[in-house]
Amino acid sequence: MTLENLLAIHRLQPFEAPPDGVQRLLASAGRNLNDARLAELSADNRFDAAYKAIMQCAMIGLLANGYRTVTSQSGHHQTA
Repeated sequence: MTLENLLAIHRLQPFEAPPDGVQRLLASAGRNLNDARLAELSADNRFDAAYKAIMQCAMIGLLANGYRTVTSQSGHHQTA
């Protein structure tokens, strides 16, 4: 499925990210990846941190192409 298809079925919406938005998400994803490597955290918390980093990277890709997911609809994580 293409970005245009997802836009047509209202899973994405056009969005212009603020100038520092992608940089802030990238920094946050890096912090979450570092947290996912911490052996002193529980496996559940490490998984949560890794999942959050993956979602942030997906959002970076969408933002870089001028889109974001429609968060008012269920399944926006799957769309990202």
